Amino acid sequence: MDAELVQMAEVAEACSRCRCGCCKDQCPMYSELLEESISPKGRNALIRSVLNGAVEPDERAVRIAYSCLLCRRDEQSCVAGLRNSDATEAFRRYLIEKGAKLLPEHAALAKSLDNYGNPWQESRAARKRWAKGLQDKKLVPGKTSTLFYVGCTFALDRTLDDGPKALASLMDKAGVDYGLLLEDEVCCGSTAKRIGDIKLFEKLRRENEKRIRGTGVENIVTACAGCFKTLEQDYPDLSEDISIMHSTQFISELIANDKLHFPKREVKVTYHDPCHLGRHSDVYDAPRRVLLSVPGLELVEMKSSRQTARCCGGGAGVKTAYPEVSQKAAAKRIREAEETGAEVLITTCPFCVQTLRGAASAVGSKLKVEELSVFLDNLSHERGGGHR
Repeated sequence: MDAELVQMAEVAEACSRCRCGCCKDQCPMYSELLEESISPKGRNALIRSVLNGAVEPDERAVRIAYSCLLCRRDEQSCVAGLRNSDATEAFRRYLIEKGAKLLPEHAALAKSLDNYGNPWQESRAARKRWAKGLQDKKLVPGKTSTLFYVGCTFALDRTLDDGPKALASLMDKAGVDYGLLLEDEVCCGSTAKRIGDIKLFEKLRRENEKRIRGTGVENIVTACAGCFKTLEQDYPDLSEDISIMHSTQFISELIANDKLHFPKREVKVTYHDPCHLGRHSDVYDAPRRVLLSVPGLELVEMKSSRQTARCCGGGAGVKTAYPEVSQKAAAKRIREAEETGAEVLITTCPFCVQTLRGAASAVGSKLKVEELSVFLDNLSHERGGGHR
């Protein structure tokens, strides 16, 4: 077994020697379903049993393997410091490699990724739909040092395409020389890797890395938390050679270098830490520095934030396979945000925006859910803010 699968076996074995079950306390899936088998400890027991041959990897085992958000919230409560999320992700891969079938809900995503290079069953040409008026930003290899990597969801979900438009606008205001791949952009493969289809992930990774390297860029900026984690952590050779930044880190640097500033806005906001950006990538301060650069803005933290932030419920294929449970998890986060008295809930991940907006609408919340770049760009347009 390779390193990922060895670590999976070690986590399962270590967990079997511990009787605490602390991981259950903050697991969003367990708190909704209250089923031992889908708790982190329960999944680790399943992994150990499958590896030992005591349990067949049948359909029920596959369902249990996919009942995890891979959010790492439970790991904050694990006294042994076990990486349960990595073990579960590796277990999904192990099951597929041993002949188990993807869940039908996930098989559709994989088929779309294989056919169209995105999980949303959209044509490759649709990737440039959001960028009307930005065709002159098509990246010319060797002439641009910074690539704005948009990602599938921001580019193809029409309810979210104000996100890349806003970030492009902010970069223009700051005088950043950036380029776009538009229809030539390829999915980073995050969805494929999280659902355990490692062959598909490697196919996408190789194609994507080849295209990116062919541009000759030195920097990649992306607003998608999932793309950021994947490009930085799952493309090890790429991240050694090219600087990869999340948009919050990039905007924070622009502000620090006096290239962006914003007009006064007296508004109370709260911030939701995306799991891929926070617990998976340890980026907590940059988005808060950006928000606090807005004069008059009051940032109020939810009772669970930073390392202990609740997951929005939209990650790792759970929203696709278990939509009702996903929405319940998201509704809890909306209620927690409402308790702060904030007018706006800001986050920095397309899946978080999708999921939290849906939950806010379902529970009749008046809370406005906005992506950070959109919030900032709207400030600039409202009161004439911009660059120095």
